[in-house]
Amino acid sequence: MNGFPDKTEAEKIWLEGIMYRRARPYPFSLEDEYRFHTTGVAAAAEKLAARIDGLNPEKAYVLGLLHDYGKRISERRENVFHAREGYEQMMLAGWPDVARVCLTHSFADKNFDPRFYSYPAEWLVWAKEKLADMEYDDYDYLICYCDKFFEKLSMVTPEQRAEGIAVRYKMNTEQKEYLLRECTFLKKYFDEKTGEDTCKILGLK
Repeated sequence: MNGFPDKTEAEKIWLEGIMYRRARPYPFSLEDEYRFHTTGVAAAAEKLAARIDGLNPEKAYVLGLLHDYGKRISERRENVFHAREGYEQMMLAGWPDVARVCLTHSFADKNFDPRFYSYPAEWLVWAKEKLADMEYDDYDYLICYCDKFFEKLSMVTPEQRAEGIAVRYKMNTEQKEYLLRECTFLKKYFDEKTGEDTCKILGLK
């Protein structure tokens, strides 16, 4: 049995997540950005996976589409880490491959230093515990990388995305520099995997 749904089922799950968020007792003010971001990550992951031996483009698309499923709730309003919400809901649904990227897309390094993140300490403790027994594969890295190409309603370079994240989460200089190093690592990794400039593949150059 696959650890991920097919495209048709994934798109139903994706839409169900949006409808759940709409039904919450507060506006889903970023719905357009959510749709743009998740469909963009899905398309980018599918495109890059098609150029990497051993990766399934459909699986990459599905994982990209559902990586932010946890945003069916508002982190700030409900004080729940979106990575945790997505992980737990996808595990309950029986899709462990999706569950793991709901978590891993937020941490390019499973052995991350909490100082470099602005999330609440208890969220980071939970993430550390869940990541401890995981060994990252190329899907984990791929979704983490493709997540770096979409900011608000634009497709951007990973560096521009890092700038946006740093502002949104009020990151200090050290945290921002760490995020930029993450972007550099991921780009080099997938440039080598594809044998091409991944920004060019995705139409950014």
